[in-house]
Amino acid sequence: MSLEPKPVDASAKQAADAKASLLLRKSEDSYAFPVLDSVGNQFARSLRDLVRALGAPTVQIERAPAVQMRFADWCAEVAPGLFWRYHAQPLKGPVLLAATRPLVLQLVDIFYGGKGQNVAEREDLTDAEERFAARLGRDMGMQLAAAWKSGIEPELDCVTSDPAKLAAVRADDELLVQRFTLRGGVFEGRTILCAYPQAALRGIAGADPAPDMRDSPSIDPVWTATLNKALKNVRMPVRSVLARPEISLVKLLSLEVGDIIPLTIPRNVPVTVAGRNFASGSIGEANGNAAIMIERIEEGPDND
Repeated sequence: MSLEPKPVDASAKQAADAKASLLLRKSEDSYAFPVLDSVGNQFARSLRDLVRALGAPTVQIERAPAVQMRFADWCAEVAPGLFWRYHAQPLKGPVLLAATRPLVLQLVDIFYGGKGQNVAEREDLTDAEERFAARLGRDMGMQLAAAWKSGIEPELDCVTSDPAKLAAVRADDELLVQRFTLRGGVFEGRTILCAYPQAALRGIAGADPAPDMRDSPSIDPVWTATLNKALKNVRMPVRSVLARPEISLVKLLSLEVGDIIPLTIPRNVPVTVAGRNFASGSIGEANGNAAIMIERIEEGPDND
């Protein structure tokens, strides 16, 4: 009996590979989803930019490979935590994000001008913290959608500290979980977990191939050069927030003309361009004007 492999038609193999871009069936009861690696890499970069824009310019994000985990075990790992649930077409199930409550409280503190210190553990969030958590969830949802490109479009529909309120997911349901670990400063070792119900991922096996696997269209070099030249003349808004003071409502209502609100200005401040973190620098003076000396240019997502 000949053991030589049979010739495989290249076009047929390419079509089969494209169809399996979102779902790779390894055996009858075991699945792998290779597209999650590229999605996770992009989402990690977006999370890093988001946390840096909130006021932590040196933080890094480390992504771990996806692991299979029961929903109950996933909830227990971040307890006490905060959960975000997203409706994400065409998935026939939710996309879930979770973070420990101390991380969320640290992000709130640094957003309002603090240093991200650990705060006393408590069960309930304040109104301001709940609003921040909802805003954070919407931002992460947009970044997750960008990471999937045209694959799925997560829309936030629930923010809760009670995992029992995450409808449509049962304790024994299997999830594919990606762990994103923050590195640096007060956030060292804090994690954000992204979970996809495995049954929901299997449901999109017939979806379009991942965008980076599609054939790239031919590009006109003259058109590209003209576009690049035009883009260099586009004016972009540059913004830096020097301080975010926080005062009580009672004091706010009692303010009068001449009152002084003390500010704590950090040594390094972020510089954003069109809402994206671009650089960080120190405050100083140049030619009699207040100025920021650029000390670090942030690396873009294509330079990691």
